[in-house]
Amino acid sequence: MISKRVYRSSIGWMFPFVSLLTAICLIGSFICIQDDESRLGIIIAYVIAAIGYFWALVYPLINTKYVLESDRLIIICGMYKRVIYFRQIVDVYKKKSLGRQPALSENRVFIKYKEYGEINDVGISPKSLEDFTREIKEKMSLSGFEQE
Repeated sequence: MISKRVYRSSIGWMFPFVSLLTAICLIGSFICIQDDESRLGIIIAYVIAAIGYFWALVYPLINTKYVLESDRLIIICGMYKRVIYFRQIVDVYKKKSLGRQPALSENRVFIKYKEYGEINDVGISPKSLEDFTREIKEKMSLSGFEQE
């Protein structure tokens, strides 16, 4: 039986700020060009923009989570999905970052892992950084690092 624990992402100040700013720009530009003669074209453009807004900002907000199973970590953020086996993980450390990662907060846990002979890292932002970090390190020690 696979044990599974799901950590939701914490949400920092930057993600709602960018989402709100984008929404204001979309709505503001729609209001400014209402008098244009090609109303159908504008409506179609804004429907496309609304769909893009949903997939880029709302969908990740709804489904960003980090799943710890018995042998692996599954990172899900919007359409992004990454599976990292605990035996691949080299290091786990906390760091603040605003870079593009599958995280909704600037307070992050970075997972450094070895895949196909290369060392990569990914930043994630679980709500409980301490519990998540402790649990990852426990599972790392149980599985051992994959040597190639």
